[in-house]
Amino acid sequence: MRKSISLLAGAIAITASGIAAASPNWQYVEGGYTQMDFDGNESFEPDGLAIEGKYALNQNIYLNGEYRFFEEGNFDFDMLTVGGGYRLPVNSTTDAYFGANLERVDTDGYDDTGYSVSAGLRSMITEQVELMGEIGYYDVDEGDATFKFGGNYYITPQWAVGASYEVIDEIDIMQVTARYAF
Repeated sequence: MRKSISLLAGAIAITASGIAAASPNWQYVEGGYTQMDFDGNESFEPDGLAIEGKYALNQNIYLNGEYRFFEEGNFDFDMLTVGGGYRLPVNSTTDAYFGANLERVDTDGYDDTGYSVSAGLRSMITEQVELMGEIGYYDVDEGDATFKFGGNYYITPQWAVGASYEVIDEIDIMQVTARYAF
């Protein structure tokens, strides 16, 4: 029992000593592979490319944009997000954020514009690992709750690789990206 407690205390000490002194970076561009999965339709999983960026106007206010393009056979699907938000430091390694966006969806035979709102946490759990979680509301055609989580591994202070998983009603979106932070 004492050995287990000592090992646990040692693991916590090692983790705490590796925590970064800075909060997540709010100025970056990233791009990569994305795939969409419609619940109940295993034979139809369009994939494509995604590009995203955030830019901090000051310590608290940021702008963001994202473009995702999916394609399978003759079907193509574009999603565009443009907006901004407010960043609130929770502690030296974790930020809470709240955002609002204009949303645009363009598919074969269907185009619509709407909005989304979200709230989340981004945390540098170590000097190289950032985790994020987000909940939101996405309203294009009809409103749906959204959930997103992901992480990035910083190879250098500027370059990271990451993955995320997002759920919007019956649509799941997976992404694998490379990020440049400036």
